[in-house]
Amino acid sequence: MPVFKYFPYNGPNRRSDTPVVEVILKFTPGDANGFPAQVSDIRELLESAGVLESDEHFPEVALPGERMAWYSSLLAQTALLFQRKTGHRVSFFSVSCTPERNRCMTLIEHEHCDVGMTAVKLACELLTAKRRLLAEPFRMFSKFAKDRLLPIETGAVIKAADRRDIPVTQLERNPFRRADFDELTGGKCIRLNGLLLLGHGKQQHVLDGTYCISTSKDFSHLFETGKQQETSRPGSLSEPLTADSAAEILLDRLFPSNKPVRMPIIAITGTNGKTTTTRMVSHIISMAGHKPGMVCTDGVFLNGQVLDEGDFGARVGHLKVLTSKEVDFAVLETHHKGILYDGFAFPWCDVAVCLNVTEDHLGTPGVDSVEQMAEIKSALPERGKQAVVLNADNLHCLAMLKRVTAKQRCLVSMEYSRDQLFDAHGSSLTCCCVLEVINNQLFIVIHDRHARLPVMPVESIPATFGGTALFMVSNAMHAIVATYLAGVGVETIQTAMNSFASSDESTPGRLNVFDDLPFRIIMDFAHNPDGMSRVCEFIDQQEVLGRKLVAFAGSVDRTDETIRRMGKSMARHFDFYFCKEYLRADGTQPRTVAHILQQGLIEAGVADNQIALTTHGQDVIFEIFDACQPGDLLLMLLGHVEKHLMSGYIQNYASKLSKHPGPA
Repeated sequence: MPVFKYFPYNGPNRRSDTPVVEVILKFTPGDANGFPAQVSDIRELLESAGVLESDEHFPEVALPGERMAWYSSLLAQTALLFQRKTGHRVSFFSVSCTPERNRCMTLIEHEHCDVGMTAVKLACELLTAKRRLLAEPFRMFSKFAKDRLLPIETGAVIKAADRRDIPVTQLERNPFRRADFDELTGGKCIRLNGLLLLGHGKQQHVLDGTYCISTSKDFSHLFETGKQQETSRPGSLSEPLTADSAAEILLDRLFPSNKPVRMPIIAITGTNGKTTTTRMVSHIISMAGHKPGMVCTDGVFLNGQVLDEGDFGARVGHLKVLTSKEVDFAVLETHHKGILYDGFAFPWCDVAVCLNVTEDHLGTPGVDSVEQMAEIKSALPERGKQAVVLNADNLHCLAMLKRVTAKQRCLVSMEYSRDQLFDAHGSSLTCCCVLEVINNQLFIVIHDRHARLPVMPVESIPATFGGTALFMVSNAMHAIVATYLAGVGVETIQTAMNSFASSDESTPGRLNVFDDLPFRIIMDFAHNPDGMSRVCEFIDQQEVLGRKLVAFAGSVDRTDETIRRMGKSMARHFDFYFCKEYLRADGTQPRTVAHILQQGLIEAGVADNQIALTTHGQDVIFEIFDACQPGDLLLMLLGHVEKHLMSGYIQNYASKLSKHPGPA
């Protein structure tokens, strides 16, 4: 019997433009030959429960001949049937099978996530013979689904908005009590579950419920939405209104043809550099006179002010920006978990950026290889409408070029010239950003069709540390060309990047330098083999009077092999290594991660007496500080929580030294 896994998407997603439930069916060899359910058996149960009429056609779409696909298609159509019988307007499904892996993936449309999930589970029980009596479960499902049903009028507004490219967000709200209902509506006919947000930022309108119009003689009721009433009432109509015609009239009033309805969106994904690049882009956008809303792993920021702290690089954080009236430009970090588990908060973005795809997060459910991660992240460039920016030096990013449809398709490279990129990819390419020597200086240069635009010397960007931090150079190049393609002038970009430094304030945890102690501390968030290799390249270029030490950890959702490779990537770059424990989400015993890091170092040739294993906390940080001597350089590679505490750790330690001077 197949094993099922469910993944609900609340918005457009990597698989489809409509919200779906993704069902993964894993078959055993026996399942491929004989299934427990036949169409006739399913039909009998559906008819006996009153779900199907005896003369009703089911399934609506012919079932394929291949047995796994046959089973998956029947499952999808049964789940859609349950939803449609309760008024939900759904029809889309797709099935793709990998016979060599005995696996099928099925996408099933939903209007309401919980309804879709419940319909899928009920269909699974039916098809696996776990449910032989359907009438009562379907009655309960029907009540549950109808309570969450979108009114016809609301559905018409959504479809009309989609045709006009007006952003639509369905908002959650608590159901009205009857008394509240009558008081708010003055006894007018209004349906629940119609709370919609149309448009972005200051252009948005909230429709709090959708008025019934089937019996209306005019459409004045459509504008009786409390605080949202911004127009005069039109006169009566001689012809009765339909839901579709009323929706068009409503949108005409709310959004005149010359009125903007959305804010520009630059969305950024990748393995390394997402947060830094997002902050660079937001800084440039701010210098261009906009009020940016920024989402990154550090939080949600509205026009420079913190709204929420924490990792919001997904749909929830994006909605906080897109629904804010305080901003007029969205800069959205988009990590793989947001794409994988919830979908997008936007059907498309103006500029999509993919920085790189390397080995990371392979312990995440549903991500077993770098190739799978690349497939997930490619969903963002595929939604770039005006421009897509891809890293030509990363093969996984470069492969995405063939799949994008944006008007402007730009490659960024630190390794190849303009001619090399256009010779290799000319038919797919409209723009590139490369490094060129001009007057003995290394310049970032944009080639936009036939225009050559030298932007600025690399060494003039403080965040690159005079060009020695190569990964910062790459981040800067992507930020520069992304904002250029969004319409920002070159002079503004120059001014902004000249004022953007890698500091604890502008890029917390990303190559921050602290000189408050007798030894230098550099803090970074490198948390995978590629990121650590890049940081090591930077450290190798730093001249120090004393030793080079490093304290680093594993991470929550990495495999043992990835953690071991993280250790190997650090080998031979330092004089001493502190393997810091970092707790994993899978409940692995304490000290396990530190031991794996130690193993990787030893395998790469580091002597055992050059390694120390540590635990968590401020006391451990102080012990590491105590081991440092004047003139040493200490690289601290910390997790999300600790990186925000480092400034406090250093201040506390400096205070301790002033009271009790030690060897340092």
